[in-house]
Amino acid sequence: MAGIYAILVGKEVFKLSGIVFLSASTFIILMGASYLIYKKFPYRQQLTYIPSGVALLLSFLMIFISFDLNRFDGLTMSGMSVAVGLASLAAFMCSPLIDYFLRYRQH
Repeated sequence: MAGIYAILVGKEVFKLSGIVFLSASTFIILMGASYLIYKKFPYRQQLTYIPSGVALLLSFLMIFISFDLNRFDGLTMSGMSVAVGLASLAAFMCSPLIDYFLRYRQH
């Protein structure tokens, strides 16, 4: 029984849940920033892509920095950068939904 508990509550599960939490929180923060920019400048939709683009560029930078670290720290940093990159891509693709739901779905 102690072996199963050690596997389920081991470091690997917490690292994976940490990466999932990082990805989900990054997505929520980026969508919130895009929404605030859309509310401030409603007819300039191009500005809503800025937070996602900056996060994507930072994730690329994190991948290049991870090559310079030792193997475990670099692997952790590259995993984090992939999580942030995927979240920024998802927010980048979902940014037009803000414009659609707030402008075209008014009844």
